[in-house]
Amino acid sequence: MSLYDRTEVVRMEEPGRTEGEGKGGSSGATGIFATMKKNLLPVLTVMAVVGGVSMGFILRTTSSSKWTPREVMYIQFPGDLFLRMLKGLIIPLLVASVTAAIGSLDFSLSKKIGGRAVLYYVSTTLLAVIEGIILVLLIKPGSRVSDVLKEDRKGSVMSRPVTTADTLLDLVRNLFPPNLVQSCIAQQFFEL
Repeated sequence: MSLYDRTEVVRMEEPGRTEGEGKGGSSGATGIFATMKKNLLPVLTVMAVVGGVSMGFILRTTSSSKWTPREVMYIQFPGDLFLRMLKGLIIPLLVASVTAAIGSLDFSLSKKIGGRAVLYYVSTTLLAVIEGIILVLLIKPGSRVSDVLKEDRKGSVMSRPVTTADTLLDLVRNLFPPNLVQSCIAQQFFEL
């Protein structure tokens, strides 16, 4: 007899609520709001996507002139923060989920799967390194660039004036590292 054989459905009702209320009965608006409250994350995600697409169309149609790189940077800033936060969460979530999955397996099965995973990782890394070396030897990147062009590029580093807003945006951007492990290990020294 398993756990699923003894499962019972227990109906919970809030005090003061009649049975048909909020479930498509007489008050449909209450049912919609209750459903939206239960599914808040998907609803907010869809609203954010619709808002972002709408804002993109509005900004595209209202601008009569071309956007300057600085204006694009200001509009791009919230998206950069969001992507940096997502990138920062990927490694800890993957490590936690893989650790939990392996921990739930029995030892012989996890040993077998772990061995295959290590073999797969080593073989794909080895193939990528060999492929990269072969392509560099065949293509020889940078060999056709003349010495004159190389000298011109050294002196032509484009610089734009740095404003206070650039410094503040960079400070906020660096609060959300894309790789938490690398930011913990890396040592950065700043000259004062």
